[in-house]
Amino acid sequence: MKKIALFHTSAATLGMMQTLIAEHMPQAEVMHIIEDSMIKQVMKHGGVSPEISARIAGYINNAEKAGCEIFMTACSSIGGAVEQCQFMTALQLTRIDSAMVDEAIALGGRISVLATVATTLEPTLEFVRRKAAAAGKNLDIVPMLMPEAFIALLDGDNTTHDRIVAEGLQKALASSDVVMLAQASMARVLTTLPTPPSIPVLTSPERGILWLKQLAAAV
Repeated sequence: MKKIALFHTSAATLGMMQTLIAEHMPQAEVMHIIEDSMIKQVMKHGGVSPEISARIAGYINNAEKAGCEIFMTACSSIGGAVEQCQFMTALQLTRIDSAMVDEAIALGGRISVLATVATTLEPTLEFVRRKAAAAGKNLDIVPMLMPEAFIALLDGDNTTHDRIVAEGLQKALASSDVVMLAQASMARVLTTLPTPPSIPVLTSPERGILWLKQLAAAV
């Protein structure tokens, strides 16, 4: 199995990913990289700046030196910037939300994309539109941004974060065919709902790790 580098811009995703890896690919050799100052700088700049892109390239270079063959970002805000580094490395570069986006496009219809950070929402929407165009699909994509939830998360108030996201999710369920939760940190909210959703609600962590398992097992 190929050695994997998993890049986090928040420690909030580390435990979740470690649990999923232990469950689905316990034999995998995974190097976790945590850079929890990057997402704040992405938000400050309104996106990935040239300086941040250079730092991402540096982490990819370090992963290659460490013997990794796959580099996956667990942060959708920098997914496009990671993809753009493919020219400089032999590593296979990928993003945690790729499998989720493919599934949403396959299901089709009216897709609501929920996020708590604008710098995640916009790259995710661009990714969905780009993949939908490549698949020849004309979709109705509806964004929903909940910035107050991310402020609460940064303050360590997970309860308020989860409540705001759950309220937004309930609104989206009433008017969508498919819902995407754009950030890995939002996935746990599904466990707090009083009843299972009546339509597909897609999250990136488990789908991303299952897809990563296939990549790592490929010859």
